[in-house]
Amino acid sequence: MKKTALHSALFAAIAMTAFAAQASQYPDLPVGIKSGTGALIGDTVYVGLGTGGDKFYSLNLKEKDAKWQELPAFPGGKRNQPVSAGVDGKLYVFGGFQDTDVAKNQVINDAYRYDPETNTWTKLQTRSPRSAVGASVAETNGKIYFVGGINQEIWNGLFQDIAAAGGDKDKEKAIFDPYFNLRVQDFFFSPEIVSYEPATNTWRNEGIFPYSGRAGAAVAIKDNKLLVVNGEVKAGLRTQTTELGTIGKNGVTWKKLGDLPTPKGQKQQEGIAGAMGGYTYGNYIVTGGANFPGGCKLSKWYHRCTSHWWVEKNLA
Repeated sequence: MKKTALHSALFAAIAMTAFAAQASQYPDLPVGIKSGTGALIGDTVYVGLGTGGDKFYSLNLKEKDAKWQELPAFPGGKRNQPVSAGVDGKLYVFGGFQDTDVAKNQVINDAYRYDPETNTWTKLQTRSPRSAVGASVAETNGKIYFVGGINQEIWNGLFQDIAAAGGDKDKEKAIFDPYFNLRVQDFFFSPEIVSYEPATNTWRNEGIFPYSGRAGAAVAIKDNKLLVVNGEVKAGLRTQTTELGTIGKNGVTWKKLGDLPTPKGQKQQEGIAGAMGGYTYGNYIVTGGANFPGGCKLSKWYHRCTSHWWVEKNLA
């Protein structure tokens, strides 16, 4: 399933700021980071974890000749594919994959807060009710919304079984093959929209996403509208669909939008996961991500794509 991370606010923030500022140039990170996380808080972007280990860095996008600043080490240890968001000037980091004494790549569901004013990390007395790995997050009105996420029990059990195989390749194949052959609905990706409100340290079920559960969708919120673009629906299979939710007092109500258009020279849009996206000048731009060409055909998904609502742009 593994999504190529940093599809949350990080690169969207830098990209959208760059477009607005006529492609300003920013300094390179001190280390290359993938499978990490990031968020924009005010004019400062935060990025870390993943291949960066327990490191976190910040960069003021408006400060002339600004350089990346290293933050105190993340207290939750090394991890891949956590998610993060900024609320009221503070950075919140949730979950991720972490190697444990039980097995490698275990889903964890802890939560941390970084306060730029005190330059300190705090472990929160809470945990996400659904897996944050594979979830996509966006913030509005003091709440962080989580869309999708992989099934923690299935994923952790998979790698615990692999650990028990003791390196026997035949046993590992006998474990992985049934997993990849599961139907979409049998991966049990989270269908619930979950929100977290830092001010009250409470989680809320905002209703059911009435389409296939997602991992690694591109999401954004604007004017209380929650946009969900594509994402993975099972290991090796993405969806090309997009949906728009309206956030209300009693949860989120949904409607379908147009699918992503079929790329030039291809017969079918395979969808993307781990993509980057964000709003600029009133338009939503999505780019990057990954898919598996031929995945739709192999999984017998023959949904015809349409270019309605989406316009392909060359940003080179």
